[in-house]
Amino acid sequence: MIYEVIKDTKTLKIDDNVFFDKQPKEFRQMYEAARTIGYVDDNGDVIVTAITDNAEFDNCFIEVFENGRVIITLKQDEDVTV
Repeated sequence: MIYEVIKDTKTLKIDDNVFFDKQPKEFRQMYEAARTIGYVDDNGDVIVTAITDNAEFDNCFIEVFENGRVIITLKQDEDVTV
């Protein structure tokens, strides 16, 4: 399935049936940057960075498994009631 992945001002169309290493370079770079998290102290200074297994984008969460499979989970609209 093809998803629109949004990060800041960039919108990319990503097919989750395509393995990570065959995805567009721009998407791979955005994913790598988004999965690096900086933890800050009380003064706002970064004290440590960690690489997570997934990345948060504006409209979804993305996880890449060891085999290269890309899983995209869309965020729910907060205004939707079930």
